Amino acid sequence: MECLLCPAAILYILLCFGLPQSQGNNVFQHITLKVSINRALQQLLLEWDVSDDVKSYHSEGDMVFNIQIYRSEENNIVVNENYTTKLNKSNRPLNWTWTSHVPLECMPHGVRIRSMVEFSNWTAWEIKDGMDFLDNGRSYIFPAFKVVEKGSSVTFCCIAKKNELLYGYQFDRKLCKVTKQRRITFTETDVPVSVFGGITVQCAFVNQSDNKGTSLYVTSKPDEPKNLHCETEDMTELKCTWDPGQITNYTNLDPAKCAANFTLSDVSNGQTYYSCTDKCISSKFKMTGEQMRYHLRLTTQNCLGQEQTDVAVDVLHRIHLAPPVNLSACYQNATAIQLCWHIKFIRKPFIKEVPGLLCQVTHMNSFYPGAEEKVNVTFWSLTESHPHINLEELQPYTKYTFKVRCAAGDDFFWKWSTWSETTIQTNESAPSGQLDIWREISPGLGERNITVFWKALPGFQANGIIKIYEICWENLEESNASSHCNSTALNNYTITLGSQSYKISVSARNSANASIPSVIIIAATGNNDTWNGYEENTTNNTADSIYISWKTQNTFDGYVIDWCNYPLSQPCGFQWRRFGQNVSSTLITSDDFSPGVRYTFGVYGLQGGRTYSLEKKVKYLKEQVLVHQPAFNISAITSRWLTINWESYPQNSHPGFIRGYNVYVKVEHGKCTLKEFEQLPGNPAICRHTIEDRNQKKYTVKYLEPSTTYLLAVQAYSVNPGNITHDKFKPVTTQSERNGILPLLLSLVIVPLLLIVGVCSWKSDCVRNCLIPEIPHPYVHPFIPPSGVKSPVLAEKSEITHDQLVVMKKPGVDKQPDLGRTQGLKIYVNPNYCQDLQGKDVASKKPNSFWTTYQPLQDFFTSKPTSSPLETVQDNLNYISQNKVPFCGVKQNNSARSVESLQPSNYKPQLTAESPPNSPLSDENVHLIAACSEI
Repeated sequence: MECLLCPAAILYILLCFGLPQSQGNNVFQHITLKVSINRALQQLLLEWDVSDDVKSYHSEGDMVFNIQIYRSEENNIVVNENYTTKLNKSNRPLNWTWTSHVPLECMPHGVRIRSMVEFSNWTAWEIKDGMDFLDNGRSYIFPAFKVVEKGSSVTFCCIAKKNELLYGYQFDRKLCKVTKQRRITFTETDVPVSVFGGITVQCAFVNQSDNKGTSLYVTSKPDEPKNLHCETEDMTELKCTWDPGQITNYTNLDPAKCAANFTLSDVSNGQTYYSCTDKCISSKFKMTGEQMRYHLRLTTQNCLGQEQTDVAVDVLHRIHLAPPVNLSACYQNATAIQLCWHIKFIRKPFIKEVPGLLCQVTHMNSFYPGAEEKVNVTFWSLTESHPHINLEELQPYTKYTFKVRCAAGDDFFWKWSTWSETTIQTNESAPSGQLDIWREISPGLGERNITVFWKALPGFQANGIIKIYEICWENLEESNASSHCNSTALNNYTITLGSQSYKISVSARNSANASIPSVIIIAATGNNDTWNGYEENTTNNTADSIYISWKTQNTFDGYVIDWCNYPLSQPCGFQWRRFGQNVSSTLITSDDFSPGVRYTFGVYGLQGGRTYSLEKKVKYLKEQVLVHQPAFNISAITSRWLTINWESYPQNSHPGFIRGYNVYVKVEHGKCTLKEFEQLPGNPAICRHTIEDRNQKKYTVKYLEPSTTYLLAVQAYSVNPGNITHDKFKPVTTQSERNGILPLLLSLVIVPLLLIVGVCSWKSDCVRNCLIPEIPHPYVHPFIPPSGVKSPVLAEKSEITHDQLVVMKKPGVDKQPDLGRTQGLKIYVNPNYCQDLQGKDVASKKPNSFWTTYQPLQDFFTSKPTSSPLETVQDNLNYISQNKVPFCGVKQNNSARSVESLQPSNYKPQLTAESPPNSPLSDENVHLIAACSEI
């Protein structure tokens, strides 16, 4: 127990005697240090105090403190600085601030302090941890917001959450990779000025969902304001303007963090007149009392610094008048205007010398906007009550734009006011010039509808509002014809006229008077009424113009071309243009022209007020592929061929000139290999045949297969045929081969039968006589002419002697059937019998006659028997009963016949009772028909 008390007593004694010794050596240990962080400014704030027994408090002498700051580790001292201050009771506690260029959140910082005068020991390290000390499951990038000056260096750090790593960072869209770790710090030097939105800085973590980013704003100190000047309009307010410089360098910043601020103050009295933020370029303030001179200062400041500029102002020499007001016409007519205005100016009673008033007036009319005339006018004082100017030689009913500006005159001129502007229109007068008139003729039955159109020529001046147009016409072929007139508010008028020549005149009228009439002559009907149209291609056309050319003639004074902008509408937008005598081509331009629309242009020659139709052109601005395809039908079909017919449609609906047709055939399976057809590229199942004759509306497709379905289509083409869609095809199936043979067989059987029936019907008598040869007919057989005579010769009419026949009756027959008769002196011949006899020369009245006359039958029976019967018959008779004549085939030399064999026949007289026996026989009644040819 005693051993334990001895060391304690010794320690107590040492402490009691050691403390006074320490105080005598001025060593103290009582420094209290507190450290805080200002994260917005990235500053460490040190606050400390010393104990009251320090002699320095009583001596109020300088006290030196040594301050050290480390970063991350104690051996990494980044600050070792001495701080000198007076130590007194009014200066308590002591403060010191340190700004870090590295974000304080990136790593821990330790701070300690000691006294260098009293030789105290170091205080304990006061440590402020970084964000990596926290374990809240978040990732960070610091600084979160930073504004630096152009060309500076800036340091960033990235901190990953616990158990996570980084693999790099991105600065201004450039990725920089680093060794994987939880915390990285990087510094960018000489940073450029940032655009709107700043420079993007981003930390790249292994887990991309943890990526963090911020924006770096790089700007500069505000520029010194330029062109600061101040002026007054009415001696009551002073308005100052300036050029703030490169505002765009810092307008991309958050105004609450680094906005530019402008302050206008008076240096002489320190009064601030105006203050604004950001884009300030002007300010104004009320003038005070009778002060006429000011010494003004403009200061501009942002988070990086400030600049200022001064200006001295003599108000009387800085008068910048407000724009003139109440600018109007005090008086006006068609050619003159008196222009009046007012000036806003307040005269101060203490101003002894009032400056004069100088004004400048310009005017220009709407027809010549570039021709501006300028006039200066001076008035004796700025307080002039009614300044005005007279302007003459103006155009009637024309809008003039007047501008007026004023300034202080004499030696007080500073600058012109801004322009005041007004538009005034002069009064109306009679129209000048003539109208450009043209016509459209619609022929009718005995009458014509003449539609007259008109428009203003380039030299025509309406000089007012045209209220009506007066149109008059008179017949030129009637000396006493009266003139007819009418009026309209439109630009066209339709008149129904006869077939004679007429003169038509048109004039425009406004509220003042009428213009000089324009005249056109309408020729009589029949003079150059009909003319043909010619289709032309689109060669030489442009994107919005159609090329027209024609043949010029020396007899014409000029030419006119007319057309319709909307050919398919009513009204059609009728237009025309005039051309000189030597013009033979032009480009017709219109915003209303459209591709695929058919336009018709008429070309006319002008001579002495009369018009002559020359040509008609049918044109397109641009031809397009035909959209509407013709409908077609199958007019005939067999097993091997079929015929297609189609109809055309109205030409006005065509988007281009029809140059032909394409016939398409599509097979359902395989390739199309029809003759006269070509396969489509890329689609061998479809083949095409091109018809270049646009008037052809029929085509026969040959070489088809029986009982096969084909898909057919017909397409008209203009420029390019285009592609055939499936909905354009029409299925057609050819007939089978059996169905094709049956009509052929029927035609081979029926046609001959019909021919036989027709012939037999025509030769019905022939058929009847062949089948029932009971009724003989008289037959006159021509004799063979003697040798030396080339052809038989008919006897003269006067040489023919008619005879009478005796009616013979058979025994036991009461009524004989008619075997033959003559009607109208016509001889009926039975062609089924022939008499194969050659006639011999018989004595007649004329020895050269080769024909014998008819002999009566009684002469035959009463002839003398001196000669043989056959000879008698041959000498005296050329008629033999047809009942006894042998059929064809009996030779001429067969004469073994007797007269007795000639039995009485049933032949009736060939001469009726009404016919005189010696009546002459006409050519129409004589028919010599050979029953059969000689064998």
